[in-house]
Amino acid sequence: MPTTRPGDERRRAVLERALNVATLDGLEGITLGKLATTLGMSKSGVQGLFGTKQELQLEIVAAATQVFEERVLRVAERAEDGLPRLRALADAWIGYLDTFDGGCFFCAVAPEFDGREGPVRDAIAEVALTSDKILHKQIRLAQRLGELADDVDAEQLIFEIHAAVLQANYARRLLGRPDAYDRARRAIHDRLDRAQPARA
Repeated sequence: MPTTRPGDERRRAVLERALNVATLDGLEGITLGKLATTLGMSKSGVQGLFGTKQELQLEIVAAATQVFEERVLRVAERAEDGLPRLRALADAWIGYLDTFDGGCFFCAVAPEFDGREGPVRDAIAEVALTSDKILHKQIRLAQRLGELADDVDAEQLIFEIHAAVLQANYARRLLGRPDAYDRARRAIHDRLDRAQPARA
């Protein structure tokens, strides 16, 4: 049976706190000193766990990716492939928006790095690319199963699903609209309904 080292527990505690802070202050707003103060640790203690600020940022993105996989991808896997999986992905993704204090982690940090180059930007982009690939696979499966029309533009459908999720996060967090998530779900499900083959 594997043992948990004290350093692992401290690392987990720092990352859990950092995930929430990043959704409020951004990745650049996270400092080793701020995390140390919040957790009652020394700055050198936090630095000893992660090294540089960039290494800390990369670990935070990796932890956020794991949360996204657990709360969205793994949840949606319970549904059958094709259209049921697409609907489940949308519902789980919108539900995930309440995971952190500041909403979607990736919505919060992507604007900081989308105009830059480097490993942190690449790690954030990889999550978006992976989610696109998963949606694309399920759209193609739904078409082969006859659940979506053959002429559906997969890339356009993915764009619209992303747009609904991003708008839900924006409307809830910035504008305080309590119906934002319901509207996003309705938008995506209505779009998927319209993408189904015409019935004779």
